[in-house]
Amino acid sequence: MRIENQDTDMLSETRYAPRKVVEQKISCPACGNEVKLEIYQHDTPVEGTVLILVANCPRCGYRYREVVPAQIKDKGVEIEIDVNTEESLKTVIYRSPYAHVLIPELSVEIVPGPANPGEITTVEGLLLYIAENVYPLCDTMDDPLKCYDIVTSLVNAANGEKPLKVVIRDPSGLSLVIRGMGKHVTIKELEKGGVEEEGMQVRIVVGKQTTQP
Repeated sequence: MRIENQDTDMLSETRYAPRKVVEQKISCPACGNEVKLEIYQHDTPVEGTVLILVANCPRCGYRYREVVPAQIKDKGVEIEIDVNTEESLKTVIYRSPYAHVLIPELSVEIVPGPANPGEITTVEGLLLYIAENVYPLCDTMDDPLKCYDIVTSLVNAANGEKPLKVVIRDPSGLSLVIRGMGKHVTIKELEKGGVEEEGMQVRIVVGKQTTQP
């Protein structure tokens, strides 16, 4: 059904009008260029609250449009993904700039900060991203061999050869699973905490040692 401009204008005056809740810079999934991701909250009369994600890449022309249920309201969110199947590796997530990423089995943590853009990626892509950022830092670690073993484990997990758990802990509540919900995904609400920005840096914590790319 086509909606005329007049109808759209009428909708904008109601409580069902989409409302922009955040605007962030992310990496284009196609070419890596920095693009703007806009997230709108839309309170529909039938489906309830949904989030509308919109991004356009001026470099390669990539266009992203997605509508997903708003699973978390006014709370932080913790997303646990058991990575043990091809389906779990293909799970598409939005990781906000405020999200901590933890891999408990490997004692790896990514700490957010202003230099860390939001990202739409698969779990497979996230594991490879962490491996690529940790690898150049291994020679600076107290135990380089252990660091290289962690990188190998991350790559093996991305290739479906090693089961592990990925935890995305986001006090802003903005991170979400876009596609691929299933038994391998567990979502919990967190008490919404303050989101710090100034003075924070992107840090990768391997074991007890902190590295900074």
